[in-house]
Amino acid sequence: MRNVTNRLWQVGKPNDDTAGGMALVRGHFERGEGDVPEVGEGQVLVRAEYFSPDAMNHAWVRGIPGKFDPLAPGTTMRGGIAGTVVESRNADWPEGTRVTGFLDWADYSLSDGTDHMGVPLQRIPDGVATASGLVTLGMSGVCAWLGLARFTRPRPGDTVLVSGASGGIGSIAGQLLPIFGARPVGIAGGPEKCAAALENGFDAMVDYKADDLAGQIARACPGGVDLFFDNVGGPLLDAALVNMRHYGQVLICGGTAHYGAKPEPIYNHIYMAMSSLTMRGFFYFDHVDLWEEGRERLARWLIEGRIREWLDVSEGFETVPAAALAGFHGGVKGRKLVKIA
Repeated sequence: MRNVTNRLWQVGKPNDDTAGGMALVRGHFERGEGDVPEVGEGQVLVRAEYFSPDAMNHAWVRGIPGKFDPLAPGTTMRGGIAGTVVESRNADWPEGTRVTGFLDWADYSLSDGTDHMGVPLQRIPDGVATASGLVTLGMSGVCAWLGLARFTRPRPGDTVLVSGASGGIGSIAGQLLPIFGARPVGIAGGPEKCAAALENGFDAMVDYKADDLAGQIARACPGGVDLFFDNVGGPLLDAALVNMRHYGQVLICGGTAHYGAKPEPIYNHIYMAMSSLTMRGFFYFDHVDLWEEGRERLARWLIEGRIREWLDVSEGFETVPAAALAGFHGGVKGRKLVKIA
């Protein structure tokens, strides 16, 4: 194996915030190669099969104040990976174990059993596809579960509006809501994505690319919105606020509208007061203690067929930059992954 080239993606240039937003551009990606790392005592070598392009890639380059600094140019990119332990000097992680974690975007990564966020690697259970470790059992599924089961707890009969309904988190949230007895209404861009989301479990859809967004929401949710599960922000949040029921909830899970552009103002914030709304957000990595419970429930529902995955998989190591950028320009249908092996 030591004669094998370790392909990798590096940070090609420093973060440039002059354009606003937090989006990556093609120049942030630089193709590199290196040696396969030597495995030290207590370490494991993980061979990646899938990369998971998502908001964390943007965060690694931009940095998050109080969380971590931006990666310097020349540093190997970091992100979600799913793969297999191919060499181990750590008894807790034997060879052949399938794992996910935030590791290097390279063919081979070293780990001491934790990832770059200091979080233990996550085992992919038997009966679950490797890719599912990054989707239903990864950040997408666990965020959807956390937002609903832990932070908002929708009641039977509630109408729940989900933005980013065709994305990884939104598509799973839409399938979890009927389990809670709630009615899922989604927001997505374009007739094709809306039709697919309806097939994927949503009861009604709103097309944000069509006219009269607030009016569309009102027609899809004639009694008002009890909970808005927001993965996008911007004008979608603004339109949702005017349609909330009294004492409704707004959950901020993401903000993809702000990744590729300067943030747009929210004009309807007064409805937070007028409708006595509650708004809260959460950061996935602040709730590691809850992941195991969520993953166990999600794995059971996935195996039982109560959750279906809507994937958009690119093939090949060279497709990584385009795949990482596509998710924030409306170019993805489902949860984006890159299969590199």
